[in-house]
Amino acid sequence: MDDLDLVQPRCPNCGTVMVDDRRGFWCEHCRYLDDHAAEFAAVVVPPDFDGPGIRGG
Repeated sequence: MDDLDLVQPRCPNCGTVMVDDRRGFWCEHCRYLDDHAAEFAAVVVPPDFDGPGIRGG
């Protein structure tokens, strides 16, 4: 087992270790994209806090 197996997924088509992509994971060998854009879009980012600080600052 390779250290990358613990972090990076393998391509389901060719078994190559996939690299990070802004939409998910990308296989440079067969150009397969494991697209996670829908999951990323579903994450709600809370707005910036616009009130007084806990310590009055």
